[in-house]
Amino acid sequence: MNIEMRNGTLEDVEGMMQIINRARNKLAASGSPQWSDEDTPKEEDIRREVEKGNNYLFTINEQIIGTAIITNEEEPAYSSIRYGDWDTSQEDNYATIHKFAINPDINGKGYGKMFMKLLLFMCEEKGIKEIRIDTHPKNRAMQHVILSAGFKFKGIIQLPFENGERYAYQLFLT
Repeated sequence: MNIEMRNGTLEDVEGMMQIINRARNKLAASGSPQWSDEDTPKEEDIRREVEKGNNYLFTINEQIIGTAIITNEEEPAYSSIRYGDWDTSQEDNYATIHKFAINPDINGKGYGKMFMKLLLFMCEEKGIKEIRIDTHPKNRAMQHVILSAGFKFKGIIQLPFENGERYAYQLFLT
């Protein structure tokens, strides 16, 4: 078995969108409004992130299993957090993981945790010290992946659309 994490290319976008769409359908079936309506990951946004070099793929035997975006751009929604606070004692800059998705056809095998560990290792290798991530309160599977990776719950943020409430997490890498 050949497991790899690599940057996505424009040729990979169709495969990424298939995984994102399957994940969106699974979220809807579980009762989560995440990735519905305005917050659905759009192909043009994925293409833009690929062109910036911010998209990463998790592959097994060259088949795309997962996709995620890591960006150093400040997340405006993170400037206001309720029921908690960001720990700002260690870093001024942070990276954010967005649009993390694993092919739901193979859920339950630990691939989400493995992909997250690879993403964090890559961040550490690049000298990134602080990572933030958020997910919908009803997305229990993603919450499990986030907490298993060592992130700490920091509060609740509000994205600028209906059903935009998100649990926010933070991790400092050593």
